Amino acid sequence: MSASRNLKNRLAWFVVCLSAGAAAGMAGAWFTGNPSWYLAIPVALALGWLRVANPDECTPPATRRAGRAPDDDGAP
Repeated sequence: MSASRNLKNRLAWFVVCLSAGAAAGMAGAWFTGNPSWYLAIPVALALGWLRVANPDECTPPATRRAGRAPDDDGAP
């Protein structure tokens, strides 16, 4: 998948999760009168991150210097 398509996909998921959290927050606050329902926004974003995130994209590619392995291979 290309980088720009991947970014567009992630932004679309972000907007979907943000909208879902905002909708849940507004509905809950409207039905109950309790503004704590707006905590649904960060919860929806966190759940979306767990669904969409790819940890492999967060790690830098392995680098080779003069035929040697990276210095942090033996790190705990």
